[in-house]
Amino acid sequence: MSCMTHHEELGQLLEDAATRVDAWTGADNWTFESSSPAAAEVATAERRPDGNLWGERPVRTAYQLGQMATKFTVEMARCMAPLVRAGRPAPGVEALTRTSLEAGSVVWWLFEPGLSARQRTCRMLLLRRNSAREFERATLAIDGDPSVNAHESVSAVETYARELGLQGFGQKGDELEAEIRPKYTKRVESFIDEIGFKGAYNIYSGVAHAELGGLWRLLKQTSTDPVIYDTAPDPVLTRVAVHGALKAMYGSMWRISGLFGWTTPGRAQEVQAWISHLDAEIARIAKEQESHP
Repeated sequence: MSCMTHHEELGQLLEDAATRVDAWTGADNWTFESSSPAAAEVATAERRPDGNLWGERPVRTAYQLGQMATKFTVEMARCMAPLVRAGRPAPGVEALTRTSLEAGSVVWWLFEPGLSARQRTCRMLLLRRNSAREFERATLAIDGDPSVNAHESVSAVETYARELGLQGFGQKGDELEAEIRPKYTKRVESFIDEIGFKGAYNIYSGVAHAELGGLWRLLKQTSTDPVIYDTAPDPVLTRVAVHGALKAMYGSMWRISGLFGWTTPGRAQEVQAWISHLDAEIARIAKEQESHP
C-alpha cells in the first residue's frame, strides 16, 4: 500500500502523464503511419490558383498547431503538480485545469476525424486568423507597434488563404468555406461533453472570473463558535480538477493517435492502456476519499 497522501498521488499522476505525453509528442515520435488519414491528407491533390500543388506544408502546419496545443496541456499539468502536492486550495488548480481544457479543445476540434486536407487547413487558418486579430487588438490597446507581428497578422493570414485558392473569410473572420470557428465556450463544452467531464467549464470559468461561486471554493468553515471561514484545501475538488487536466491530455492524445493511424497493437494500444490506468487511479482515490472523508 502506498505511503503517499492523496495529494501526493495526484501530483505524481500529473507528472507521470505529462512525461508520457511530452514524449509521444516529441520530434522523434511525431510521425504518422503510411496508411493513416494524415498520410492521405499530406498527399493532397489540392492546387493553388497558379496550378501548383499545395504540397505538404498547409496540412502539416495544422498538425504542428495541434502539437503545440497538446504540449500546452503538458505544461499546465506540470504547473499544477506542485500546487496539488502542497495541498493548496482548489481554485488555483481549477484555473489551470480550465486553461488545459481550452488547449485540449483546440486539438479535439482541429483533429476531428473525417476531414479533408482542405477542411483541416481551413480550420487551422480560422484559428490563426482569430489569434492574429486578438494580438492586434492587444497591440492597439497599448499603442504598440503593429509591425512586430506582421508575419502573422490578419492580413497575412488572409493573403495566405488566397494563395492557396481558398474562398474569402466570412462571418467577421469566423468562417472559411464551410468551416466555422466555434466560440471558446462552445468549443470547450463540446470537448468536455465528449470526454465525460460535463459542466466543469462553467464551474471553472466562475473561478477564473472570480465569480462569487468561484470565490467560495477557496474557503471552508474552520470554526463554529464564532463562525469563521478561511482558505483551506478541498481534496475532492482537487481530485476532480486533476482528472480534468488528465482528460485534457488524453483527449488530445486520442485524437492524435486516430489521425496519425497509430496501430493496435502498438502505440494506440499503449495510449489506451495509459488512459485506462489514469481513470482507474482516479476512481480508486475517489473511493478512498468517500470511505474516509
